[in-house]
Amino acid sequence: MIQVPEILKLFKEQLTNEIAGIVHTHGFKNEGYGFAHWYFKHVRKMTDIEASEQICDGSSDLGIDAIEIHEEEVIFYQFKNPKASDKTVAAGDIDKMISGLELVLSQAHEKIANAELLSRLEEIYSFTPTGYRICIVCSSMGGLPDEAEVKLKNFCHKHSGAAKNLFRWDFYNLNDIHNSFYSANLPTLDATLDIPLSKTPYMTRIGEHETYLFDLSGSFLAQLYEDHGEGILQQNVRMFEGDRGTNLAIAQTASSPNEAKDFFHYNNGISIICDNAVHKPFNNELALERPQIVNGGQTVRILHKCMVDGNLQDDVHASVRVITTSRNKEFASNVAVNLNNQTRVDSTFLRSNDPRIVQLYHSLSTQGYFLERRAGELDAMLPDEIGELEKRYGSPLADRVIPLKDGMQAYVASFYGDPQLAKKDPAKIFTDEGGSFSKVLQSGLTADNFRIAYSLSRLVAHQVDSFKKIKRKHYSDADDRKNAYAKSFGSAVTAHFPEIDAAVPQITVFALALLYEKYVKTLKYEPGKVNDTLALRSDLIWDSFSDIMSAKQSLDLEKSWPTLLKSGVFFRDVVAELTSTWQDIDVPEMQ
Repeated sequence: MIQVPEILKLFKEQLTNEIAGIVHTHGFKNEGYGFAHWYFKHVRKMTDIEASEQICDGSSDLGIDAIEIHEEEVIFYQFKNPKASDKTVAAGDIDKMISGLELVLSQAHEKIANAELLSRLEEIYSFTPTGYRICIVCSSMGGLPDEAEVKLKNFCHKHSGAAKNLFRWDFYNLNDIHNSFYSANLPTLDATLDIPLSKTPYMTRIGEHETYLFDLSGSFLAQLYEDHGEGILQQNVRMFEGDRGTNLAIAQTASSPNEAKDFFHYNNGISIICDNAVHKPFNNELALERPQIVNGGQTVRILHKCMVDGNLQDDVHASVRVITTSRNKEFASNVAVNLNNQTRVDSTFLRSNDPRIVQLYHSLSTQGYFLERRAGELDAMLPDEIGELEKRYGSPLADRVIPLKDGMQAYVASFYGDPQLAKKDPAKIFTDEGGSFSKVLQSGLTADNFRIAYSLSRLVAHQVDSFKKIKRKHYSDADDRKNAYAKSFGSAVTAHFPEIDAAVPQITVFALALLYEKYVKTLKYEPGKVNDTLALRSDLIWDSFSDIMSAKQSLDLEKSWPTLLKSGVFFRDVVAELTSTWQDIDVPEMQ
């Protein structure tokens, strides 16, 4: 059986959601048609109209799903979109395409080809192509059968003639498609930036990557942020930390007539990654393809603020290092992490550019949710950037945001089944050194489960917050307080009243884990339906609070609630104590 990496499972989920949306929006015949349209739009970078014009899928398509003419090369496509990520392409499908191409080449297709195919072929006959290519595009990790490869090679050799390479063929699987999509949609500035230099940059090439060293004026860096905002800082693992500490010192130096000339020597500088860099010696410019500032974001933001306030001095210069990544996503992520590891950075931030987290971001976007990979990311965005995102999601962004740290904590407590890690050691969720980052990502994490876990945690947290409001009110005596609590806890308030004030404010993570254990793992309800029901039945959430407190009493434990609500042993004991009672309850009807 083919092992499918977790990042590709997430991508397959994204792909399935987006194809379903395309089929619904455009009224296409089937998902195969939708997959072809998605490929042309997101990989070949065509418009909706252009993508639709390439497709000739349907009955009597002779095994040819689409035809693209690119720089006088004719590309014949066959698309396969199996539901299973490990399925292989059937040899018979390749046979059908080869037979269809034989008919096309001999011009014996006219009576049996569909109208769309005939139209595409007429365009080919109007000019002399420089070559032909057969592309098999499959959204699974399964390969081509050996006999299919032999037949494709034989067909191309047979029809290439003296030119030898007139016909060729390619096969793209799920991993190839993801690499193309990821490269084109990595959070970055999708443009080439031409930087005017005052001196020739120092350049060195070590291994597969180049590094350029030079200096830039503070005004240029400030204007760079003015022009591109947070778009130039999408892979910077640090968010703006306010006008304090080091940032205050940066601002003071940049705005001081006496100190500005020494800014270059006091500041650590700016580090930029880009796909490729080209030095243009005649006008001394450095062209950066899809650049991103991965270190020095605080400096750039402060310089911009000084510029807006009218305090930025002309003498301010900063050192700049540019590193080319050649679109190697792992290398780019590692550069961002290691350049920021020398000073303390939240582990969540360091993982924000991990390719698997970026893929989770894309997968959630297909469900209408924005993954805030770095805490404070939205606060740092310029109004135009917020407006663009709200336009994309079709609603106020505040209603569609899932913070990465909160979402991962909720997922670990529920689907991953480790509330102790989520409650006691959340930082270890984002590291592999004594932590569980890769294990969590390899546990079947999907955008759907991630979203459901976060939504469930918000439902529980909302009830905890409502209790806190009740708790803060002034009461005339204990009975008055007990009656107020009973409106949420019901009759169970009497048995738990002495412990409620200590237990409930800290119970969110364990209550979330218990709800998942009860309704999903034990009673076998679909997680999404549990979520929908709990949104309407807050009493079931309060029942979970009571269950945890009842189990503590039954187990006769003396430890404090802060200690118990960080203990995996306590949670497992609670589940063992309650499981038998769950089998006998009147199960609520799930929505």
